[in-house]
Parts: sequence; C-alpha cells; structure tokens
Amino acid sequence: MMQNRVGRSLGAMALLAAMASGAEAADFDLRSGIDIFTRSQTRMTGLHSLTFSVDIGDGFYFGESAYSAALGDAGGLFIGGFEAFKRIPLGDSSSIDIGGFVGGGGGASLISGDGLMTKAYATFNQQFAGGFVAHIGTGWTKITGSAIDSPIFTFGLSHSFDLAADVGHTDARPPSGLTAASAKAVGLYYMPISSSRRSGGGEMNPMGLVGGEFTYRDLSNPHWEYVFTAVAAGINDGSGYAEWTAGARYLTDSFLGGHLRGFVDAGVGFAGGGEVDTGSGLVGKVSAGLDAKVWGGMHLEAGAMGIAAYDGDFRAVGAFLRGAYRFDEPVRSGGSDTGGHAQHWRVATGLTYEFSHPGFRPPGHWATGSDLILIETFADLMLGKHFYVTGGGATVAGGNAQCWRLRHRHGWSGLSDGSRPQLGAVGRVDRRRGGRRRHQYQPRRDRRRPG
Repeated sequence: MMQNRVGRSLGAMALLAAMASGAEAADFDLRSGIDIFTRSQTRMTGLHSLTFSVDIGDGFYFGESAYSAALGDAGGLFIGGFEAFKRIPLGDSSSIDIGGFVGGGGGASLISGDGLMTKAYATFNQQFAGGFVAHIGTGWTKITGSAIDSPIFTFGLSHSFDLAADVGHTDARPPSGLTAASAKAVGLYYMPISSSRRSGGGEMNPMGLVGGEFTYRDLSNPHWEYVFTAVAAGINDGSGYAEWTAGARYLTDSFLGGHLRGFVDAGVGFAGGGEVDTGSGLVGKVSAGLDAKVWGGMHLEAGAMGIAAYDGDFRAVGAFLRGAYRFDEPVRSGGSDTGGHAQHWRVATGLTYEFSHPGFRPPGHWATGSDLILIETFADLMLGKHFYVTGGGATVAGGNAQCWRLRHRHGWSGLSDGSRPQLGAVGRVDRRRGGRRRHQYQPRRDRRRPG
C-alpha cells in the first residue's frame, strides 16, 4: 500500500557515465581539492573534495562531488551531492571556472537538522606538464544545521581524460585509454591496535565493515589498476564510522593455470565517525592478497591489510574478502584488448523523496513525521538478458536527518524485451545510519539500455 512504501524516486537528474561505443570515449574531469575556511566557526576548518564531472557541451560540466572533513578535528564528516561549473577559456593553457555545489550529509556530531551544504566559487586554472591543471580561487560555503557559513580559499588539481565506457554497443574495445575494470562487494574485519575512543571511554573493539569498490585500468598496461573504495561499519564496534580511499594496485601475472593472481596496493583517503578517532580524517592504508578466478568474469579476492589515521589515534590491522565482477575478464582470457564480450551497465544520479511512516524514526524523536529528500547515485550491471544487480548510495539533503547515509544492493529478475517497462520483484537490503529500513519489494522499470 502507498503509506507502507518508504520511498519513491522523483526521477534521474543526469547520466554520469556516457553511453559510448567501444571505439569512442567520453571527456571526464577528475578533480581533487582543498577548501580552507577563513572563519573559525567549528572544530572543522577545511574540507577535501573529490569531483567527477563530464563535459556536457559549450564548456559546461556536470557531475558529483564527495566532500570530507580534512582540516581540524572532525574526521567522519562526509557530504555528497551535485557539482556544476562553466569553464571559460582565457588562452591555450589557462581558464576560469565559475560554479557551485549542492548536497547533503553530516557526521562527527558537527551538524544538526538537514545537513544541506551549498557552495559557490570561482577559480583560475592553469595547465602545466602532463595535462594536469592547477586551480586556485575563492568562494563561499554554508552548511545548514551547523555554524559553518564562511568565505573559503580553494586549491585543487585536476586532469581531463577519455574514459572508455565500453557499455555494450559494440563487441570491439578501444585500443587504448582508461576503462572500467571491475566492480566489487567488499567485506572487512578491523582489529584496532591501541586505538582510544574519541570520547575517551576505553579502546575500540573489533569492527566489521561492508561496502563497494570500483577499479579502472589503462588498456595498455594490464598490471596496474586505479582503485576507489567506500565502506562503512556494520558489525560489532564502530557504529557511525565510514571511509573512502583511492589508490593504485599492482597485479602479478596469473599462475596455477591462469586461476590465481597476487596483488599489492596502497591508498589514501578520509575516514571517521562515531567513536573512531581519526583526527582531521586523513588515513592511509596498504594491503596484499590473492585474486581467484571462479567462473566467467566472477572472482573472489582475499588478503590482509593495515590502516592508520594521520593525526588521530586510530590504527588497525585486518582481513578482507571481496566478490568481484571483472568487466575486462573476457579481454584477459582472450589475450587481446580489441575484442571480447560487451557489458551493459550505466551510472546515474537523482533525487529520492522518502515518506515518513510508523517506525521510520526512534520513538519520541523530535523530527518524527518529517519526510526525507535524498541525493542518490546508483550503478546497474546486466549479468544476463533478464537479470541485473544494482549498487547505490545516498546522502540526506532535507528532512532533519543529518548524518543519514544509505548503501544498498539490488537483485532484479523479470521479463522484458529491453524496450519497454517490465514488472518484477526487487529485493533490497539496505545499510544506513540514523534509523531502520525494512526489506522492500516493488515493481521497477528496466534500466538496461537496448543493445
């Protein structure tokens, strides 16, 4: 019944992954930056941003950004949302960006209420060696539900590149360029080492975490991958903790008849939340393990790792298990980067409106009855003609639910010819902060693009 449905999508706002053919690629801009507040209003004095945007024409870029606490003592604050800017050329190697951001999130007990963040900025950009672009500028950031309402100085580094989306419009793969290599479900077990709680109430206990990982590689180099991982605590200690990291991974040649490979990797990122003391939020981690081919593009990965905060008390060793689907598996087994089986997949973002209902919030909560507005991002991967899996995440932008984060996995089965809506059942298992969410079964439209 309508009142029992906890959410309804308002519709996709934009596609982030271009549906390029195997011989084509899309122009993306990846930027990493630091915003420094000129006013000291809270124990957070600066944010790190990671922005992934696409050129949509006439110098306009649209995409998504993840902001993390980076300066001060508020590790664990995360904000995600939409970013857009206009790039105005000044010459062959310089330009100006004028843009803005709107999103939501929370964490580190720094925000109450909605957690809506807005930002307006202008930067001067200068290209230098290797196609990298340096950014310096100024702007203004405001986060509702907190005291943050400050001018900022912003500094960044970006690189534009052609990402071979390789989404299945042709069986031919591009001869070179960056391509999506794999998508993975991740399980982690952390054993903290003499890590004091943020509140000072003893030491942290073992933590279980779940999340996802995406890897990308250059088609001309089969041994190196770029890795992006996001996980959150879900078992035992560490409630409210989340982390995201980016790094590089080296894979060995296969052995034992092509069924096993070894790998080592290192990365940096931002983490924190709950009682986990990560200081400003900056963390580094290393890991090593084995990759076992199971069947087709399905792989299992297992190994050991270590993580430590740069200026906080958190340190841990642990183990991980990952279930992976490799987009490039047919290429590897075929021994060529110009052929192989094509995949159907897409990444999209949009707004979701969640209706409040009995049990949606804890009994007596001051915001009982408030509906939620969420910014959601999801990725669909077709595993067969009538079956796909979806992974996604969301942050709150309205509804008095600061620090609300959601991650989910979908399994979908139904009948469709790929050109019209289909009816079926969706089994959704959600991981969230700030409340409970039940299993949800409801009709869905087929997200698969016709081949």
